[in-house]
Amino acid sequence: MFRKVTAFAFILVLVMISSASAGRFDFAVIQPGQPGTTVEAQPVMDELAVYLSAKLGEKVQGVYYNDLTKALDYLDKNKPAWSICGLTFFKSYSAKFPMTPVASTLPQGMKKDVWRLIVPASGPDSYEGVTGKVYGSMLYTPQSLEILLAGKKGGNFSPEGTRKALRMLRKVNKGRIAGVVLDAVQYSVIKDSDRYSGTKVIYTSPELPNSPVVWFGEPTDDAFRLQSVLLDMSKDPAANNLLKLLQTSGFNPADKDLK
Repeated sequence: MFRKVTAFAFILVLVMISSASAGRFDFAVIQPGQPGTTVEAQPVMDELAVYLSAKLGEKVQGVYYNDLTKALDYLDKNKPAWSICGLTFFKSYSAKFPMTPVASTLPQGMKKDVWRLIVPASGPDSYEGVTGKVYGSMLYTPQSLEILLAGKKGGNFSPEGTRKALRMLRKVNKGRIAGVVLDAVQYSVIKDSDRYSGTKVIYTSPELPNSPVVWFGEPTDDAFRLQSVLLDMSKDPAANNLLKLLQTSGFNPADKDLK
């Protein structure tokens, strides 16, 4: 009997150790408004997980959500260790899901983001005069308007999230909708095109932090281990293709302006 109890206790300890160590670096990339689907993005998540598993010496798994409702449902039921998330998501939900920035992304090598409000060429010259719905890949929460306008009063339009910001820009060009907000990467795609001669930029936000890498809860030694690996990725030839898939030139330390 004693042997059986001892054996059972030993197995229980092994299970507990395994459970405690499992998922130490599991992640969720949460980018509401970005293209694609969770299923389509999973191969990229798997590639990132394989890379991190090798660097950290731990099994890593990751998921991707660009649907806000599904992302919130996932976080209500699961406890990933960290995330690459959109700025609006961080600002809107860092109280509900305590998040501490540990690194920042560098899309196209840019250290900062800028959002631009674009309206029909015949439209108002100031954001105060815009009415109706304005679409943007970052405009999924009420806080997005405060971020865009840097806390300024005014803005009589309603923000509306979309995963098709450039398609919405075509509607702005034809005068069918009030406006669209593009981030720096999106704007770089169209800024030199004459296809949007029927539009104009009437407002440019202050410089904003790019999507942060956040650790859920207070940073631990594991958080700084992860940070070290991410900051070194731009120097690692083996990470070149992975960084392209993640649409970042690498990672910087956490943005000091991110609060």
